[in-house]
Amino acid sequence: MEIKIKSEDGGENEFKTVSVTQERDNQDPLRAIGPSPPFHDFCKVLNLIAAKKKTKACSLPANRRKCLLNLFDDWRKKYGNDLYPCIRLLLPAEDRERPTYFLKEFRLARLYCIALGLDRKTSSTAKRLLNWRSDATDTNQVDKESTAGDFAKLLFREISSRSLVNKTIFSIDDINKHLDSLAAADTEAKRLEIIKIWLNEVAPADHLWLIKIVLQDIGLGLKENFVLKCFHHNAIELYNVCTDLKIICHTLYSPDVPLEDRAVTLKSFNVFKPMLAKRSAKDLPDIVKLMTSGRHKEFLIEEKMDGERIQIHKSGEQYQYWSRNGKNYTDLYGANPATGRLTPYIHSAFKPSVDEVILDGEMLAWDPVKEKIMAFGTVKSLTSSNNREQPRALFKVFDILYLRGKGKPQGTSFINKCLFDRRAVMESGRVFVEIKTRLEFCYSVRGTDTNDIKKSLEKVLEERGEGLIIKRLGSTYQLNGRSDDWYKVKPEYMDELGETFEVLAVGGYWGRGKRGGTFGSFLVAMIDNENSDPSQGIFRYRTLCGVGTGLNLNETKQIMTKLEGKYTEWDKKRTERNPDWLDLGPGSGMTPDVWWHWKDSFLLTIKGAEIIPSSAYGCRCSIRFPRSIRFDIERDIQECMSYEELLGIAGKPHDKEALSNNLSGHVRKRKRNESSQPTSSLRPLKRSDSHKMFFGVEFWVLQGLEGTAESKSELEVMLNHNGGKIIHTIPRPAPDREHFCVTRRTDFWDAEKAIRHGLNLVHPQWVYDSVKAGYRIGLSSAKYVVNMAQAQDGNTIPEHTSVTVKEERDSEDHDDSADKQSNATCDGEDPQSEAEDPQSEEEDPESEEEDPQSEVEDLQSMSGDRRSEASATENGGRDDDVREDLSHLAQKKVERSVSEPEKPSDCKDVPSLIDKPSGIGSRAQVKEGIFYPLVFYLDNQPIIPQKSNVAIDQTVSDDPDGTKSNQLVSQLIENHGGRIVSDVNDADTTHIILDPNDTSRYIDLIRMDKDRQKRRRLVLADWVFESVESESCLYEADYLP
Repeated sequence: MEIKIKSEDGGENEFKTVSVTQERDNQDPLRAIGPSPPFHDFCKVLNLIAAKKKTKACSLPANRRKCLLNLFDDWRKKYGNDLYPCIRLLLPAEDRERPTYFLKEFRLARLYCIALGLDRKTSSTAKRLLNWRSDATDTNQVDKESTAGDFAKLLFREISSRSLVNKTIFSIDDINKHLDSLAAADTEAKRLEIIKIWLNEVAPADHLWLIKIVLQDIGLGLKENFVLKCFHHNAIELYNVCTDLKIICHTLYSPDVPLEDRAVTLKSFNVFKPMLAKRSAKDLPDIVKLMTSGRHKEFLIEEKMDGERIQIHKSGEQYQYWSRNGKNYTDLYGANPATGRLTPYIHSAFKPSVDEVILDGEMLAWDPVKEKIMAFGTVKSLTSSNNREQPRALFKVFDILYLRGKGKPQGTSFINKCLFDRRAVMESGRVFVEIKTRLEFCYSVRGTDTNDIKKSLEKVLEERGEGLIIKRLGSTYQLNGRSDDWYKVKPEYMDELGETFEVLAVGGYWGRGKRGGTFGSFLVAMIDNENSDPSQGIFRYRTLCGVGTGLNLNETKQIMTKLEGKYTEWDKKRTERNPDWLDLGPGSGMTPDVWWHWKDSFLLTIKGAEIIPSSAYGCRCSIRFPRSIRFDIERDIQECMSYEELLGIAGKPHDKEALSNNLSGHVRKRKRNESSQPTSSLRPLKRSDSHKMFFGVEFWVLQGLEGTAESKSELEVMLNHNGGKIIHTIPRPAPDREHFCVTRRTDFWDAEKAIRHGLNLVHPQWVYDSVKAGYRIGLSSAKYVVNMAQAQDGNTIPEHTSVTVKEERDSEDHDDSADKQSNATCDGEDPQSEAEDPQSEEEDPESEEEDPQSEVEDLQSMSGDRRSEASATENGGRDDDVREDLSHLAQKKVERSVSEPEKPSDCKDVPSLIDKPSGIGSRAQVKEGIFYPLVFYLDNQPIIPQKSNVAIDQTVSDDPDGTKSNQLVSQLIENHGGRIVSDVNDADTTHIILDPNDTSRYIDLIRMDKDRQKRRRLVLADWVFESVESESCLYEADYLP
């Protein structure tokens, strides 16, 4: 459509024709009045701020403010009122319109190495870029202080020596288009194309700021509050209710434009940053006094939940989910009632009269089988499923911020209402009703004094909770801030609560920013006394956790001075160069950037909330919320806490007396005195891994039994404890090594990748059942096979095979039935019980009920005792002797879901990968079982213990000279994977079995081992029989003569 308007110059053509769109554009206050400004001019302002920041006189915010005000004023005069293209470059982390780049320093370093034609293996420049945190290929590098920990500055230095570009030709609009393309790029080639353009057209000095924008960290103290205050005096008020930079820039385009009151009102789908609680720095009586000031003499006590802070926005049938930092999780939880992991289950909870609502709360992961909240971080790994036993997302609501009823033109914002009124609306039942394990109210009680806080905190600690939030009932909701109205109380904030550990720092992680060139955090470890031998100068350590908080910059520099020239870069490719005295855990665990010898180390005193299971560290556990409270370079490292002491306090409840004393009025103050250390006589098992059922087998674990990150981690701990090696990618082919991929499904990328590379895919239940049985169960049952590429005997099984393969194997059927009869007899069960019901072995694994019995754990032997006993009640009422090791810490929960292993009665299905010979007299060595691959020498002629429950042939029991009893011991060893040698000097011998009635050669045999590289274990014959009974190798030290 066109219209005629009067010409400004008059003359013959008094009127001219223009389009409606053109006229509207001319009246738009945001229209551009000139071309987009050069990116080079934008970078000159940043360089000016950086230069002034270096001088103390010019480091005040007033100088930065002046630079920004000049930038904004100049922009408005020359280019127009639309400053959004500029603001989004100054605040790249707050830009909601541009997707994530998925590029961090290491990936950028790889791309620039390719673009610059650098060989990553031989080029020193490439090595500096890839090791940007330390900026070192050796200890003699030059100018380390200036660029270490600052990737953009390091890249600028390397580009400056190569680039011939003097001035950037791109405008700010061009740069924004490039950044949009980089964020949308889905292949390395597309990203590489953009980077090559930058190398050829962007000056090195401007390139530095371009990389900082990609990394979303401009620095220079330019945070959102500071920049927006310079942009407009009311911008922060609008930002608190709407974090969209585009809306802010286009609403307050000029300093003269006022902010309307209705613009500051909270609305659905306008993302905001929520109110946060202050850390308790006051004594609790002072907090109580603060909370009870004003009209309300009560305060609210809420449980602090271990989840993710989420706000739900609902408008009709449309939903949005936003994190506290403005990250959109709508795709994860569901944009409408037909999609997502949560929305379909909570949509019906809202009253029909509610059209729009904003709820503030915590997103958690709920395990319906164990009926408990799962560990933080697992909620994002949940799947959308209607299975009632699958873990699910649970949203716990603790505040309501906006509400609009159907048919009403305007809604009500509650941010200026007091908490008492907000809770009354939320709990009235007029907004939503609870749906258990889907949408619930947060647990809360009213309190009036410290005794009420004490009771609530005791309850939370007993349930291994995180802490409490104390809220004043008269408080309003303060967007994007903290106030004295909300306080968080956590056990680790108090001196008497939480655990304190004296640990040894054995590795470091390079810091960044201000900590560039120094260590930002440390890897700490505990001494493993059981595997150490001080007399031989042998010391072993187990890693415990990484700790990076609690040390100031000066303390870190003292540590750097002590370690100068003593640390070595961790070699991730040639692992033999790394310390063999350090146990990192399954799959090489968490590796540091650098390490140093324990003799050059120092002690750190750290404190944490509790001990939690973890497969990422050598202790097979870690510390939750660790922080350093003291370090001492001069202290003797022999004061380091031992792994055995850790076992003594693992799972220890919080001291209620200490809690009571603490709540009487004293909150944690940082102390310098040394705290007392717990002691324990518990000691771990001292056994090599060679006898364990999964020794020499590599496992790539994709899924656990429950499909959660927690069950995956627990499964990795279980595999590692039983000799398996954890890997995290496709393994390299090795003829002497087995590889398995553990998963429940094949319909995702990693599983398909494993199939393409010919890996055998097995169900997690196979691992659980094998561990429970004490030996590797054959893969003849279809319930254990997800996809089998190549059997060990060379028989190829088609891809995705999970059905039976018909073959005639009568002899193997006979062996299997005999084997089951032998096992049943060993357990004291009726050998006919399984044969009577052949269909009992063909039940669907999905329909099997979980067996809450049987935690098959290793019980640590106590010092001074011959043996400690523990019992786990099973369905049959039988008590097992078990030994507990901290590496089974995760299994305490996992093994509740382990059912009795299924021994198939029909062996005509998929050929078993492990065919275990059965029946006494078989001489073929079994490459499975509790004694595999141990080697035994039987000294003299062992006598069968009278108390043994192992099935004994009557002819053997009547054997007067012990020949047949010796034969039975040999057969038991061989049937369970062991090998017998006849030469006492055989180099492969691991165990020597002694006759309990004749131990005269005990001393001589010990002396024979003096010159051997490895000492052999000397045990009585009872060890063999009782190990077979308990279906696991018992602790040899309890069976010494």
